[in-house]
Amino acid sequence: MRLLALLHRLLLWLEHTLSPRNYEIVVAICIGTVAGLAAVAMKMGVADVRAWAYGTDPTSARLSFVVLPMVGIVATWLFLRFVLRRPLNTGLPDLIYQVTHHRIRLPNYEMYAHVISSSLTVGFGGSVGLEAPIIRTGSAVGFNLGDFMQSNRQRRTLFLACGAAGGMAAIFNSPIAAVVFAFEVLLGNLSVHSFIPLLIASASGAVVARMFHFQQLFQFEPAGWHVGELPIIIATGLACGLVATWLIRVVWTITTSEFVQLNLWRRLMFGGLALGLLIYLMPPLFGEGYETINALLSGDYSALVSHSPFYQFSEEQWFLFVFAICVLAAKAVAAVLTIVLGGNGGVFAPTMFSGALTGFVIAFGLHLVGMAQPDVASFVALGMAGALSGVFRAPLTAIFLIAEITGGYELFVPLMIVSALSYFLSTWFEPYSVLTKPLAHRGLYVAAHERDRHVLVHMQLDELVERNFTIVRPDWTLGEFVRAIARSRRNVFPVVDYDGTFRGVILLDDVRQLMFDTDKYDNVRVRDLMHAPPEVLELDEPMEQVMQKFDRTGAWNLPVVKRGKYVGFVSKSSVFNRYRHLLQQLSEEV
Repeated sequence: MRLLALLHRLLLWLEHTLSPRNYEIVVAICIGTVAGLAAVAMKMGVADVRAWAYGTDPTSARLSFVVLPMVGIVATWLFLRFVLRRPLNTGLPDLIYQVTHHRIRLPNYEMYAHVISSSLTVGFGGSVGLEAPIIRTGSAVGFNLGDFMQSNRQRRTLFLACGAAGGMAAIFNSPIAAVVFAFEVLLGNLSVHSFIPLLIASASGAVVARMFHFQQLFQFEPAGWHVGELPIIIATGLACGLVATWLIRVVWTITTSEFVQLNLWRRLMFGGLALGLLIYLMPPLFGEGYETINALLSGDYSALVSHSPFYQFSEEQWFLFVFAICVLAAKAVAAVLTIVLGGNGGVFAPTMFSGALTGFVIAFGLHLVGMAQPDVASFVALGMAGALSGVFRAPLTAIFLIAEITGGYELFVPLMIVSALSYFLSTWFEPYSVLTKPLAHRGLYVAAHERDRHVLVHMQLDELVERNFTIVRPDWTLGEFVRAIARSRRNVFPVVDYDGTFRGVILLDDVRQLMFDTDKYDNVRVRDLMHAPPEVLELDEPMEQVMQKFDRTGAWNLPVVKRGKYVGFVSKSSVFNRYRHLLQQLSEEV
């Protein structure tokens, strides 16, 4: 506690001594450094566990691959259940939702829980990547520091993005791509005010990685390109778009299937066996798969079947070609199984792996049939960029990341072509990225450039509900209802049972004539006067559907219920007022 108090005083002194811009830069250095250290710890932990689990003899199949991934997943579950003993949100869709809706809440235990749990998952062979956990870890570091200093929302969001950029820069040794990713995927818009702190945080994370002797993630000597290869480059871009679509749909299909509704042990039994068999038959699925990518970049194609039951075919080129296609198809399934079984990881590394195999299959296949002799390593790198662009809808991140981590700046133009083609083709099949599709399906996300829908997504129905309407009961007499009218300032009356169930509405115009006929005060009941409203809104209904109901009915007020229980009313005027306020707020932030 004394150390925290000292840190708080130091940061307060810096905040009051430095200009706001310089203060943010100093804090960005601290955040990037801590995020970089977390990334280094994660990578080292995974490397040590993997070295023990994977072994050194590539010629023998390892039956342990059938059970090791489940060991890691169960260890992850045990850590979360009995050590952390708190829920841990994994993946990036939830983080994107929090950022875009300005409802960020990252508990401080996320600063270390992802490091431990993802190291267990990936180190023992879970077929996912470390990028999502380290981005969440860095984001938690940045957000909690901003929260510790009681910073405003805009500054806390900036610090969150600094942590994400610092962690990603450290894990890939790619500071420029990390900044682009923070803008392109997390923040959704570019602000000059945010650029310098993000760049500094990213550079700090990369420096930390370099201090621990982390070099380029992939070793690659680009052979350049020539105009004659343009048809192959275009074909690679289109193929990556199809692979990206496949990966997005596999993720969506499995994560929304009845399989995830099974109890934990049945999921572990069936899914764990399937995952273990896939990795046993196709060992490149073990872990992130970056070792396999490096082998393809260096020309060691036999590494595809190392540690597998098919190693005796390592010299058969056609077998390697077919085996690569099988691994490509299976990677998405293995990655999603790892996630839905309870592992902690993301699909960033599986996407790069799938892209690398796509480029390999195209270039190596052309070699086999004798149609062309493209540089296989170059197309492995191009495939990674194409898959990233299509799956995450982040073409700039894909271009700069692959150029940085491979040193393949000579391929910048082909990287642009492949990324653009993959982006457009995958968008044609799937309008949302793998991260935003779950949010869009729930009505919680639209692209930032769709201004009207973007504003609606930031609106929450429960913030607009008016509850000062006078409730009447269906068994009341007209006389009791008239007395309720006298107490009310509204001209709409919800009819609600004693258990809170919404039954209908009565408008003042419905009873205006009856109010003066006292003979009917004891004979007419509210249930005789009520009628159904033109539409009923559910409390968790997306605002886009709410506006459609207002437009379709022409109503000025609509009732809101929560699973049939009356909550209140929403008026069109309150929606419009909130819309104008948010539109002005979002315009000021861009």
